[in-house]
Amino acid sequence: MSLAVYLFAVGWPLAIAFALLFEAARPILWRMLPLAALPALMLGLLQTTPELVRGDWFVLGLNMGLDEISRLFLIFTATLWIAASASARHWMRDDPHATGFGVLFLMAMSGNLGLILSKDAMAFYGAFALMSFASYGLVLHSRDKTAQSAARLYIAFVVVGELILFSGLVLAATQSGSILLADMRAAELSGLAVALLLLGFGIKLGVMPLHFWLPPAHGSAPVPASAVLSGAMIKAGLFGIISAVPLGLIAYEDHGTLVMAAGMITIFAALLLGVQERSAKTVLGYSSVSQMGIIALGLGAALMSPAAWAPLLPVLVFLAAHHALAKGALFLGVGAWAAQTGAVARGAMSAALLLPALVLAGVPLSSGSLGKEALKDALTLGSQVWLPWLTLALTLSGVATTLLMARAGAMLWLNPPKAPRTKPEALALPFLALAGAALALPMLWPVLDATIAEPVLAVAPGAVWPVALGVAVALGVAISAHARKIGPVAFFTGITAPFRAFSDHMGSLWAAKRRAARRVGVAVPRILGTYATDWRLGQTAIAGLIAAVMVIEATASLRTAQTKTPAVLLVAPPEDMELDGPDLETGRQMEDADAPRTTFSD
Repeated sequence: MSLAVYLFAVGWPLAIAFALLFEAARPILWRMLPLAALPALMLGLLQTTPELVRGDWFVLGLNMGLDEISRLFLIFTATLWIAASASARHWMRDDPHATGFGVLFLMAMSGNLGLILSKDAMAFYGAFALMSFASYGLVLHSRDKTAQSAARLYIAFVVVGELILFSGLVLAATQSGSILLADMRAAELSGLAVALLLLGFGIKLGVMPLHFWLPPAHGSAPVPASAVLSGAMIKAGLFGIISAVPLGLIAYEDHGTLVMAAGMITIFAALLLGVQERSAKTVLGYSSVSQMGIIALGLGAALMSPAAWAPLLPVLVFLAAHHALAKGALFLGVGAWAAQTGAVARGAMSAALLLPALVLAGVPLSSGSLGKEALKDALTLGSQVWLPWLTLALTLSGVATTLLMARAGAMLWLNPPKAPRTKPEALALPFLALAGAALALPMLWPVLDATIAEPVLAVAPGAVWPVALGVAVALGVAISAHARKIGPVAFFTGITAPFRAFSDHMGSLWAAKRRAARRVGVAVPRILGTYATDWRLGQTAIAGLIAAVMVIEATASLRTAQTKTPAVLLVAPPEDMELDGPDLETGRQMEDADAPRTTFSD
């Protein structure tokens, strides 16, 4: 493709931003807002082979193009911007500062897409700066005290980060002898140049202790801006490190140790800070910080062990896409939840928000679980001293993310965010589409690039116990907080109330059964007596009894009067045996014969 195609993908959002300055064109342009990132998405989908195009008419030449890594970044980044734009056109419908927001939103979009397509340091830095400075207006949008404080903190980090990044790029270009990013990452840069690049990109990445700007900015910006700040713009830090730092070429052990230690601290320190916040969006911001700690573990391992970079690279790209879609969906879901008016609708939206939250936490077979398991496998080629600790940190990160998701969900109900008056379904549709993309990412990833997807999809599905443990801890904390709030006596009474109600119900039921049995016992004899009187059953019963007695007596008399049958000798006597007297005699005759004869005399 020609350079004009790449310039159109970057310049189209800028053209819409310029046209928004004209009032007559605004109605149609706001409807076109979701189409601003569409050329970039189509470019990523259609350009399947690596390409580098150059324009010599620019100051030092303009180099743009796509490779297999930048193409994937472009696809998921443009997808997120399209969903956020669809939400923004409804979110800003009645906002008095809608035009300013639209212009800055499109400028940040152009910068974000431009840095992905840039292949030289000058174009990359210009696009990176455009995105960063335009986002200042998005954070300041509401103009209240919270937004002003967050914007001041944000712009301070942006200015410092841009200066450090510019110094690092200049030093890297000097040492590599080229302004092309590919030449920089192929050169053996000095430790100072790598340190400057890591600091400059690390501020945008939001890894501790460079994170202070990120949660307040996410909490103050409008929902569509928060979605792209967290889902797309902080990934520019990761993309910059991948593009400019010579990973896999030379070992930077000290840098890797610091990055890895910062990542481990970030994962769990963000949890301790995030659970204290009362805004759901700010809690989600701390969740982004925690997730970037996971990214930092992979980067640190690659800095320490160049051999680990080849398996780590596709995993980090997958984790970046996973976080972009899931976290963008969560921010858009917060806005869609706030736009609902009834408890039933908000309950349904809470159930829908549970899906990307579980994906982010890492339930088995989700992109979060697959990405962590693949990262564990890739880390086995890194430092064996750090490996047990890295594996433990990655496993327990599921618990930390689950707790942050539970806190964000609780704050939605306890401290509901504000939303403009608009059709609830208009904000729900972009959220649901992005949540569906987050759920389907493991299936979509091999379609986009089978080679990059292979190391991720070949791993085990992961364990469910970290998420289950996080849920159990969250429930325990919620129950404990509720018990402290209402008091132990009231809490115990409330806990035992269902059991007491069940016992009372069973007692009442048993008492009713006994009363019914008692009534039956009293009523049955009375009823039988009534029927006996009506049907003369008393006389009939007496007559039947007399007849039965007579039958029994007659039967007994017949048995007594029967003559006994004498026994018959069944064995024949011998032939020489003589029998005296009769052959058979009755019992009476035998007694008379045997009796002694007595003679009486006068």
